[in-house]
Parts: sequence; structure tokens; C-alpha cells
Amino acid sequence: MSQPASGTGPRKREPGAAGRPPGGGPRGSESARQLGELAGFGLTMALATALFAWLGSLLDDRLGTKPLFVLVGAFVGFGAGFYSMYSRLVLRGRESDRAPRSDERDEAAADDSD
Repeated sequence: MSQPASGTGPRKREPGAAGRPPGGGPRGSESARQLGELAGFGLTMALATALFAWLGSLLDDRLGTKPLFVLVGAFVGFGAGFYSMYSRLVLRGRESDRAPRSDERDEAAADDSD
């Protein structure tokens, strides 16, 4: 039986490397969170557009106005999806900008106690 060439045998694991994501610690998990959030925005936009277009199709079948309510529903769904994304990104960002940070609250509490 022959021995494997040196360097081709099983690799030794570095201490602490087991279970760590390939991105490497907190930074990798933060980018994964952001990626998931962005994918959620796209999914929300697509589902809202598809849902309203489908409802418009049902309405068109009942009323006999074939492309009208499908188009209206698609635009309304896109608008609803866009508003959902806008409210989560922009309006929530404004609220967090207005809220005092924890170190500012600590300083304000220290000033009040004087």
C-alpha cells in the first residue's frame, strides 16, 4: 500500500474555524441579513403586483372589459409594493434618526441628575 503524497492528506482545522460562516463572523451575517431584506422587498413587490393583476383579471372576466382591470390592478399592485418598500426603507430610517441613541440618553439622564 502506498502512502498519500505529503500535503494531500486530511487537512487540520484551524482553532475556532468550525461552524463559522464563509463570510467570516459578524460582517458575513450582516451582509446575509441585508441580502434577505432586499430579497424580501423584491418578493413583496412581485407578489403585490401579481395579486392585484389577478384580481383585475377576475373583475375583467365578470365585466367583459378584458385588459382594463388587469392593467389597473398591475399598476395598483406595483404602487402598493413600492409604498411598502418606501415605508420600510425611508420612513423607518427617519424614525430611527429621530430616536436618541443610548449614549445620548445616558448623557441626558446624567445632566438631569445634576
